[in-house]
Amino acid sequence: MRILVRTSTSAWTGRRHVAVRLLSTRWALAAVYGATGEPSSVMRVVVRELPQELGASEVAIRMLAAPVNPSDLNQIEGTYPVRGRFADVRRLLADGEGGGGCVERLAVGGNEGVGVVEAVGAAVRDVRAGEWVVPAQAGEFGTWCTHAVVGRAQVIRIADQWREGVDAAVVAALKVNASTAYRLLRDFGDLQAGDWVIQNGANSGVGRAVIQLARARGVHTVNVVRDRGADAHAQLADELQRLGADVVVRDTELGSAEFRERMRALGSPRVALNCVGGRAALAMARHVAEGAWLVTYGAMARQPVVLPASLLLFRDVRACGFWMNRWYAQHAAAERDDMWRAILALARERRFEAPPMQRVPWPAGLRADAAQELVRAAVAWDGGAKRLFEF
Repeated sequence: MRILVRTSTSAWTGRRHVAVRLLSTRWALAAVYGATGEPSSVMRVVVRELPQELGASEVAIRMLAAPVNPSDLNQIEGTYPVRGRFADVRRLLADGEGGGGCVERLAVGGNEGVGVVEAVGAAVRDVRAGEWVVPAQAGEFGTWCTHAVVGRAQVIRIADQWREGVDAAVVAALKVNASTAYRLLRDFGDLQAGDWVIQNGANSGVGRAVIQLARARGVHTVNVVRDRGADAHAQLADELQRLGADVVVRDTELGSAEFRERMRALGSPRVALNCVGGRAALAMARHVAEGAWLVTYGAMARQPVVLPASLLLFRDVRACGFWMNRWYAQHAAAERDDMWRAILALARERRFEAPPMQRVPWPAGLRADAAQELVRAAVAWDGGAKRLFEF
């Protein structure tokens, strides 16, 4: 990005101020939607115009990486509690600077990601060019874009010492998956080294983070995955055990006498983590200790969690939900910073890694029509490796 900094003196206050004009990066590619609906149908890539000058409290960002999360797709569908932020977007009608323009009300996709600050407004003192930032809240601004100009309050600075030596993919996925796993292990059941946790969806982004963060604390994990056949299960089990999983079991085995006997020998889990719902949650809950927590943080099966009265009355199973966005809204920035610093420290020590993601590069000079094909393929994802846009 080429930046021209121009100084002038205000006729009203006599105070000198700085205006930052964006030159070569006047246009940005952005994956947008004008109405909610099926993501692969409503998403398109446009060339949008950026402000020529930064406001006093604005920052210009070049995005580095942004994942495609299930919650992002739910938001585009219109089924997620946090709605996309629709705003007037001035865009080119053709791919290039000579095609004329129009204004549309659009929302940029994506809620998570990391970008590098390219320039700051005159009133911004606590962030400087070259530092990394992540969105402050879901719905603040869309991350599926090459560049953005946003208010300083819309981003959180990632201190250089926190992310030094850490892959951008880890930072891009820090706010949702890794932080959810961290809180699930910290906030329920007063887990201590040697305790057991059981989780379904163990090969998901959160599930893999739970395995690694539990291992770092000396907590053991029983990891339930969907039955994909013997060969696929063996391969996945090896992969999760490399991350630190103690037990990997197929969901079809949970009701077997052999598995019940195995659990009696290991010790009953004090926390069960549910991201599937329906029968999968009940099958898992039957194996927990008396007084254990059943924490639901996802609903991939889109089925209700139904528990028999016996688990609630005689086993004192405590069922609750957890939503990372609510945690951020209810806790101080210092707690958030402590959590992120701890996760990134493990990543720097090579004790924590981002989930497998299919990297989707947006090279410099990529045309909007080519980017649109990449986006359509990415938002059609329905399992397997997540997509990660790399700009």
